[in-house]
Amino acid sequence: MRIYIPATLANFGPGVQSIGFPLNVGVTIEVGEETEQWRVQHPFADRLTHDETNYVVQIAMNLAPNIKPHALTITSTLPTTKGLGWQDALILGGIELGNQLGQLALDDFTKLTLAARTAKQPAHVAAALLGQPAVSYLQAGDVYASGFVCSTYAGMLYIPDEIEAISFGNPETIDYDQGVAAAAGGNMLMAAWQNQQVELAGQLLENDRLQQMFTKDNHALQAIRQAAHALDIYGTVLVEQGPIIATLLPQAQVQDFKDVLAYVELPGHFEEIEMTDTGLSVGE
Repeated sequence: MRIYIPATLANFGPGVQSIGFPLNVGVTIEVGEETEQWRVQHPFADRLTHDETNYVVQIAMNLAPNIKPHALTITSTLPTTKGLGWQDALILGGIELGNQLGQLALDDFTKLTLAARTAKQPAHVAAALLGQPAVSYLQAGDVYASGFVCSTYAGMLYIPDEIEAISFGNPETIDYDQGVAAAAGGNMLMAAWQNQQVELAGQLLENDRLQQMFTKDNHALQAIRQAAHALDIYGTVLVEQGPIIATLLPQAQVQDFKDVLAYVELPGHFEEIEMTDTGLSVGE
C-alpha cells in the first residue's frame, strides 16, 4: 500500500493559517510487510526516528492502538522541507496509516479535523486533503474548509543557500487597524480570484500586514518583487516566516520571469513548481 500526500504552499500574505495550494511534489509512505517492531526508513535525517517513536507511527497508533507493526518507507520529492508543509503531510500520512491499518473508515471531514487540530492550523492540511486551492479556518477546535476556484498559477521558489530561518514566533496580538486591513485584503483577494482579476489578485497577495515582522527589511523579497514588477507580475510572497519566497504567476510569463531573475544576485537558487489537482491518495 502506498499513501501519497502532496506538499502545499500556504501561510503567506493575507492567507496566513487559511489559504493553501497543493503542489505536484510531495511525500509517499510505502507500507511494507508486517514486522515484529516498526521499522521506518525516511530521508529526513535526524528530524524523525526510525522505530515506533516515529512521528507518523505515533499518530497512527494514537488513532488505532492495536494495529500491527509494519516496515514503512517514506520518500519525498520536495525541493526543500522549509515552508512546503512536509510536517503537515506526515500528519495526514499518519492519520491515513491508522485509518487503513485499523480499518477505521474515517471520512474526509474527520481526517481534516484531526489533522488541523494536530497541526494547530488548517491551511496546509486542507489543501493537501482536498487536492485543490483551499481556504480554511480553525476556531476552538472546529474546522471550516472549502475549495475555491482561482487563476491557474505556476510557482517560482527562491531557496536561499542558508535555508534555516530564525523563528521569531507569531505575535499574540496585532493592531486593530492592521487586523481590519488584513481581513479586508483577504476578502478582496477571494473576490479578485473569483472574477479572474489576475493582476489585482497578485497585488493583494503582496499585502504583508500579517507578516510585517518577517518581511520588514527582507532584501531578497524586495529584490524579487522589483524584478517581477518590471514585468507587471504581482504575487511575490514570503512563505511562512521565511526564508522561502514564492512568486505565483501565469505559466505564460514564467520564461520571461526566469530571464529577469538571471540578473538578480541572491545567495540561493530559483526553482519552478507546479500546482496540482491531486490530494491525499491511497493505492497499491
